[in-house]
Amino acid sequence: MSRSLWVCSLVLLLVRPAVAQQGFHEARLKLIEPVLQKFVDEQQIAGAVTLIATPGNVVQITTTGMADIEAKRPMREDTLFRIASMTKLITATALMQLVEQRKIALDDPVEKYIPAFKDQKIHKKPIARPITVRDVMTHTAGVISPDAKKTADLTLEQIVNQMGELGLEFEPGSKWKYSNGLTIAGRLIEVVSKESYADYLQRHIFEPLDMPDTTFTLTKEQAARLAVTYKPGKEPGTLEAVEIPDPTVPRTPGPSGGLFSTARDQARFYQAILDGGKLGDVRILKADTVQTMLMPQTGELVTGFTPGNQWGLGWCVVQRPQGVTRLLSPGTYGHGGAWGTQGWIDPQRKLIFVLMIQRQGFGNSDGSDVRDAFTEVALTAYQGMLGLGDAATKVDSATGRPERSGAFVSAYHDEKHAVEIYHGEAKAVLSAQAGGRPLEFSFHDKNALWLDPAEKEPINGKPRSISAGRFDIGPELVTPPHPTLWSGEWTPEITGPRMARLTSQRDPATGIQLVRNFYLEDVSKTSIARRGEKHGAMLRCEQIMMNTSNELREVCHWGRSFSPGGGICLIPLAGRSRFPGQYAMYEDSAIINVRNTDEQIRVRDGFLEILAPPRKPKLGFDSPAGWMAYLMPDDTLFVKRYAVDPNRVYGEAAGLTLSVWYPAGERIELEPIGPLERLQPGQVASFAEEWWLLNFPFPKKEEQVDLKRLREVVEYETVAKIEK
Repeated sequence: MSRSLWVCSLVLLLVRPAVAQQGFHEARLKLIEPVLQKFVDEQQIAGAVTLIATPGNVVQITTTGMADIEAKRPMREDTLFRIASMTKLITATALMQLVEQRKIALDDPVEKYIPAFKDQKIHKKPIARPITVRDVMTHTAGVISPDAKKTADLTLEQIVNQMGELGLEFEPGSKWKYSNGLTIAGRLIEVVSKESYADYLQRHIFEPLDMPDTTFTLTKEQAARLAVTYKPGKEPGTLEAVEIPDPTVPRTPGPSGGLFSTARDQARFYQAILDGGKLGDVRILKADTVQTMLMPQTGELVTGFTPGNQWGLGWCVVQRPQGVTRLLSPGTYGHGGAWGTQGWIDPQRKLIFVLMIQRQGFGNSDGSDVRDAFTEVALTAYQGMLGLGDAATKVDSATGRPERSGAFVSAYHDEKHAVEIYHGEAKAVLSAQAGGRPLEFSFHDKNALWLDPAEKEPINGKPRSISAGRFDIGPELVTPPHPTLWSGEWTPEITGPRMARLTSQRDPATGIQLVRNFYLEDVSKTSIARRGEKHGAMLRCEQIMMNTSNELREVCHWGRSFSPGGGICLIPLAGRSRFPGQYAMYEDSAIINVRNTDEQIRVRDGFLEILAPPRKPKLGFDSPAGWMAYLMPDDTLFVKRYAVDPNRVYGEAAGLTLSVWYPAGERIELEPIGPLERLQPGQVASFAEEWWLLNFPFPKKEEQVDLKRLREVVEYETVAKIEK
């Protein structure tokens, strides 16, 4: 390929539409540089290059600090790095090209192509089956790596043959242990393609994708752009350069970890994988082959250097995000390198994240604070699929009423970046500006949430009221104040046509970071609802609690939404309560009274019915029913559904699964409570509430609620799963 054509291609990749057009909040994205500069100032890194990309564009490249401290050479966009084990991804992709061409199969025994692997043994005992191509690509082969000092002058063929002579550590497929199995894959490429490993990569990956700075041996010009590797200095808070072999001297290419590359070159490779094996008009793999390569292969085996992962064919795949991966989507895939480099692809968001640093002696690079900080800033700057839906107002042919469908970031009262979600007659508005909560949940213009009038006007710098669809964490009496979570700024992200996510900052008081996911549905608009003639609106609210501290944290979900006062609160009774009157009342001085009566509270037809504010404002319940209802004077029934597990510990003082609070003024707080979660550092837990709005008549004066009919309506309208 000519140099001029390569330049044109590179320019096409680097076309950068406005950041906002690609779904990013520009001001937040600019925080990446100062966040990384903090690590430079603390002498944890000398410098860094970061890159964020989509399948068709590079959103941002950030350079921070120095590539060479002594020479005062700054990091640049074209700085080269030793990418170490990120080489494995390219090796795996190359071998999958040959699998796609049916020149080799994943379940072929390696000995079919490399005789040195015949008659493998474990401590002189025969193995149950031969190791396969799939085994070496997933680190489940049990191979033993030879001493690197003794293989420095050997060819790839000699190195792999030596591996075959060392025997195995465990039965193939029985365990996961990180290894140089991809070195065997590199040799398989040579045997099957009849090309040298390095030449094959050059011809079939680097040249087609225009990756001119990805190589095993640097030119003098490239070597002048190579970042120096640093380790902790002898004095605390200092860095010391690491001496490495001359990168311009040819050596045996290492399929498990020998490449040099740049952030831009890596982005081109990841763009091709993210787009199903093609970059522009160039295809290196079929989409089905890419899918096979990224499919988890390791089942229940514990894999990787951070928790929650499985292994695909050469690629690490995040299955249960937690710790440094907590904000990434399930199914995110990529790999890190020993010298600190990281490359990850979030397929749900269709985003690529590349972090290039060079250091050693700072611990696990996959779990590093640098990776964590970069990922967090990048993801909380992402606002998602902005304006996803039909922005134009339509008229419903059946009702003649205007309606919208979709999710949008817009202004709402004094909120500059509220998320509005519409579906049919259902509407939800989410606040990112203060507290990460719903401000409105309405059906046919009837809002179930009480919004403090003070929130509808500018605050002029005064502390704002936090009202409407509040969520919190507990246990109530032992959790320290946490204004960062309760009233701090959150970041919004639109995740689907009627879906959104709000993400908090890390809270220093509790060591917790929160993510809240929301999904809105006008049930009458779904096909399953039409078949059953259901009516109503549903807002699913999931709170994910993440321990970002270095200590064990005990935490539970605590729903605290306000609804307008004047309604009737209904608690379905199920099982045996520990409270003689089916409820506990919080007296003065935090005394919990379980033996009391109140003229506003009665048991009737299988419900505890609270007709008006009781003698004391706070009530608690241990009902295992998993739902409660609040009937409002405008004939709207607000139902909350949530899981209750009788085998779990509930951490509130009286072991409550639900509480209700009647503060001063015309409002009521409805509070489902989740079980106590004991989270080790990096662990996550979640709890979901389903909010339903249904039509149901409020009783006229001297009449009672038809509780039998109410139960029938709730069970019919809210139990069946909704088709999304």
